[in-house]
Amino acid sequence: MQHAWQCGRQAADPPEAPLNTTPAAPADPDVPPRPGRPGGRAAKRRAITQGARTVFGREGYSRTSIEAIAAEAGVSTRTIYNHFQGKDHLFSEVVHDSASQVADAFIATVAEQLSGTDARADLIALGRALVGQRTQFPDHFAMIRQIKAEVQHFSPALIDTWQQAGPLRVQHEVSRRLSQLTDAGLLHISSPARATLHFVALVNSEITISPYASRAPSPAQVRACVTRAVDAFLHGYGGAAGTA
Repeated sequence: MQHAWQCGRQAADPPEAPLNTTPAAPADPDVPPRPGRPGGRAAKRRAITQGARTVFGREGYSRTSIEAIAAEAGVSTRTIYNHFQGKDHLFSEVVHDSASQVADAFIATVAEQLSGTDARADLIALGRALVGQRTQFPDHFAMIRQIKAEVQHFSPALIDTWQQAGPLRVQHEVSRRLSQLTDAGLLHISSPARATLHFVALVNSEITISPYASRAPSPAQVRACVTRAVDAFLHGYGGAAGTA
């Protein structure tokens, strides 16, 4: 649905490969970090993936070049090829890692804020955590907008990898929390999966529709939008009639 050269004669960068191919990477490995040297290979990889997430989110997959990612990350193109087989491999890694990071943060936030004893308070916290992902991880969601715009260029495997790493984990956590509230007698839900779709749609509805679609809403606006969405959800699922 984030998702970041050595001395000697400079070799020409290999041509950019089409999506879902694996071009040969330059053979020279990164120089191992010397003892006491800050950063090293792991730091370079983080810089590459962070830079790639920024550029992919800004330019989209098709318009992004390895040279642009190298400039954003502050590394050479050869360093990128020492870590990744090509642009498609880098993109897949960035999407997976970024989606996992967003889902991990959502699950941790929910664990801290939900009590399981007050349906309305828990649902408001759950809704705010969902909406808050967009402001907490702007580069990730910029990249996801680009994925949706270019979805016809990506393999089903890449889309599935992204969904499994991020959106489906978030949906599963929402469904699990709704089930817990149902088991506690605080909600009346017969299909947690369907109720999850309704909940996610409701809490995002006002945020993604004018006047907030083109600018970030304030925290007060977010809370008001989420609260109205939760009250609408409780109208259907908070009483005996809410058995959809």
